[in-house]
Amino acid sequence: MIAIPVETDNGTPMSTKLFGNAKFFALVEPKSKDYTIIPNEGCGNGIQTANYLLEQGASSALYGFLGDGPFHVMVRGGMNVYWLGKETMPLDQAIDTALSETLVHVTTENASLYLDPGTAAGACECGCSHD
Repeated sequence: MIAIPVETDNGTPMSTKLFGNAKFFALVEPKSKDYTIIPNEGCGNGIQTANYLLEQGASSALYGFLGDGPFHVMVRGGMNVYWLGKETMPLDQAIDTALSETLVHVTTENASLYLDPGTAAGACECGCSHD
């Protein structure tokens, strides 16, 4: 299951830039492209969001802006993490992009190139040690 942060749970959902502050996530079944939109119970805290998505059974996550803390939680939990880019897009386009296998797979080896928490200071504000 692929987790994609989205701005709304109705109308035409759009991907959203911020991972931990996303109000909702679309959980996408890759084979059918069917999705369910769920509220982000960790909203406002990237680490809680990452743990919540793991609890929901997500095996992959897409993001625009993401800090070190949530990234490491997801990777340690066995999730694959992909950089969607910093622009929003309709959910259907984000799903097609994810399934096209053209996204950057962010790993611990290349994370410094692709992680950006999107905060004004440019630094992670999750409060963890990132160990």
